[in-house]
Amino acid sequence: MVGVTGIGGLGSYGIQYAKLLGGGATVVALARSDNKLDVAKKNGADYGINVRDKSTEAIQGELEDLTGSATLDAVLDCVGSEQSIPMAFDLLGPEGVVASVGLMSDHVSIAQFPFVGTERTYLGSFWGNHANLVEVLSLAEKGLVEHDVTKVKLEDVNENLEAIGRGDVVGRLVIVFED
Repeated sequence: MVGVTGIGGLGSYGIQYAKLLGGGATVVALARSDNKLDVAKKNGADYGINVRDKSTEAIQGELEDLTGSATLDAVLDCVGSEQSIPMAFDLLGPEGVVASVGLMSDHVSIAQFPFVGTERTYLGSFWGNHANLVEVLSLAEKGLVEHDVTKVKLEDVNENLEAIGRGDVVGRLVIVFED
C-alpha cells in the first residue's frame, strides 16, 4: 500500500504513477483539504484521508478502517515539511520506504530507533534519470496521465506563488505570455 502526501502538482502525478507503475498497489492520498482529496480520487487514489489537525493515532485509525491496515509500505512525500515527513514515518510499516520530493522545510526530525529498528529507508529525489523521463513522457503520450493545469498571467505571478505557498493550488500553474 502506497501513501502520497501533498496533493498538488507533484502529488497528483505521484498518485497516477503509483497506480500505473505500482503493480496493483492500493494508493492512499493524504492531504489537508477535501477538494485536494477529490482531485486525488479523480486521479486514481483508492482512498483519501484529510490529515488536517489530526493526530497520528487518528490518521492510523482512519487508515485501518479504510484499508484493514494502520501502516503503509511506502510513502511518496510531495510536501517535504517538518510535519509531513515525520507523519510519513509514523504511518510506515517495517521495511517501508519514504521517498521525499517536496522542499517545504530545510530540516526534518525523525525518531532514530524506529527508523533503524524496523529497517526503514529514506531517500530523496530531485529529478529522475533519462529513462524515467522517457517512461513518463510515454505515459503522457498514450493519454494515461491526466493534467490539472491552470493558465495564469505573468503579472499575477506573485499572487499565484503565494497561493502555492498556502497550499491553495491544485495541479499545476503555467504562466502564459500574451502578445
